[in-house]
Amino acid sequence: MTTGFEFCSTCGTPRAAADQKFCAVCGSALSPAAPPAQPAPPSLAQPPVAAPPPVAAPPVAPPPVWPAPPYPGSPTYAAPGAGAPTGTGASMLRRLVVGVSIVLVAALVAVSWLGVVQVPVLSAAFGMDHPRDLGMVRDAGALDAFTTKWGIELPSPTQNYNLANKHHYSGSVQVDDTISEAALAALPEYSAPNKIMSQMQFRIHEGFVAMSAFVNVPGYPASGPMYTEFSISATSPRTVAVDFAHLDFGRVGVPGNVVDTVKTEVNQYLNKKIIQAGVTIDTLQLHEGGITFKGTWPKTITADPPKP
Repeated sequence: MTTGFEFCSTCGTPRAAADQKFCAVCGSALSPAAPPAQPAPPSLAQPPVAAPPPVAAPPVAPPPVWPAPPYPGSPTYAAPGAGAPTGTGASMLRRLVVGVSIVLVAALVAVSWLGVVQVPVLSAAFGMDHPRDLGMVRDAGALDAFTTKWGIELPSPTQNYNLANKHHYSGSVQVDDTISEAALAALPEYSAPNKIMSQMQFRIHEGFVAMSAFVNVPGYPASGPMYTEFSISATSPRTVAVDFAHLDFGRVGVPGNVVDTVKTEVNQYLNKKIIQAGVTIDTLQLHEGGITFKGTWPKTITADPPKP
């Protein structure tokens, strides 16, 4: 075999011609001459390809750290066989119950002391289960003497005369006198309780009346002692006007807008009664211990029996 195109593979004698088939020295067969190698075409230089810039990986948040079980106070993770929360959960529950109990007791004590709601034992302990004692005296003899003097008749049974029952009026008599507060206090209407007011007392002073009573506020779960001071004056022969100088419910002063509402309702009630009774007013004055009145008063006043 040849090692190239120019030498004999046996003795190394160089080939004399490209088409020589046998070595001129040793006679060995020569391999056909290989065609000259063609030069490789020049290659176009390629610019180096730049590697893309490294992409920064997004920051990875650390995994959440969960507390190791068991979780105190959680019924889901409570220890097997546990029938109620223990440890911290039970302590929190106890604190909650104690806190709520303290708030409720404080609220009951507060409303009992204020006298706006009746709470057994507490209201009595604070003296808020009855109205203020004004020292009113009832004198039935003085009332009988006044009605006899002026010919005023009250023929119905005494229990019929209360503020809740319907009254009927007939006739008219002239009255010019001062009726004492003790005689007025003996009127059955001021002694008979009703669903709104009970235990009423009043004292007549120069220019004003002081009154106390136990009141159930209509439409509200509130009840307690009431105290007020008010004046009353004639505004025409058939109308009067009441003006409140002071109004307390329990130990709380009643707001002005509520006082205005009460005043309006009282005036409407009194003026309606005056018209129904046929009363006319020439003089109406408040003096210490009694009312001076001049005008006409119904001769006969009857009252329906209490409703069952």
